[in-house]
Amino acid sequence: MPLNLLINKAKVSELLQVAIGVPDADFEKYIEEAQKFDLKPLVCEEFYFDLLKNKDDENFVALIDGGEYVFEEKDYAHDGLKGVLAYFAYARFQLESQAVSTSHGMVQKTNPYSTPVPLEDRRSTYYKKREEANSMMEDVVKFIERNIADYPTWECSSNCGSKKTASFSTRVIQ
Repeated sequence: MPLNLLINKAKVSELLQVAIGVPDADFEKYIEEAQKFDLKPLVCEEFYFDLLKNKDDENFVALIDGGEYVFEEKDYAHDGLKGVLAYFAYARFQLESQAVSTSHGMVQKTNPYSTPVPLEDRRSTYYKKREEANSMMEDVVKFIERNIADYPTWECSSNCGSKKTASFSTRVIQ
């Protein structure tokens, strides 16, 4: 299945600092992971694939791009899924981008003119950006629910995002 990305590196760069030298193709993996592993669990599978299939429809463009809207005679705004995905993708990028796979294993490039950001600092930023993305998603969900007639497959999402736990029965063999 070809990539069906809702955003690109340029959109992320509008909101957050991403070096020009990072190739678009390399950055797309973070966007793809953000869609599959961060966004998809927040919505149901049916809605997710409906979104990808119909992303150019007017109602989905409003959902993806975000913007201002009126509900019950009051003005509201949301950052859209582009904002949510930008923050999720950036979190993944900044946490993982310093590690480079070589024939000798994973390495972190250094040079005399710079010092890599410590892992603990990158982790802190990772969690902060994910928290910000989730906060943005709350506004997106409100937009969807206030315009539910435009998103009929959203109804299935009431059970999405909840962690289902499996129970395992184990025996100790002695």
